[in-house]
Amino acid sequence: MSDLTPGTKSEHDPRSVSDEELREEYSREEVQKWRDDAQSQHERWLDVMNNEYGKK
Repeated sequence: MSDLTPGTKSEHDPRSVSDEELREEYSREEVQKWRDDAQSQHERWLDVMNNEYGKK
């Protein structure tokens, strides 16, 4: 059994940073910009995937 208590961070913990810590580090505007950028890249990728060029 592990000697770690609940709430103790581990080097193997995939969520070693809490949401609260991230909210303190990054602003809502910065996070929204990342989301908008990701959405834009996703839309560009879909445009490439749905391009008819070279399919015939």
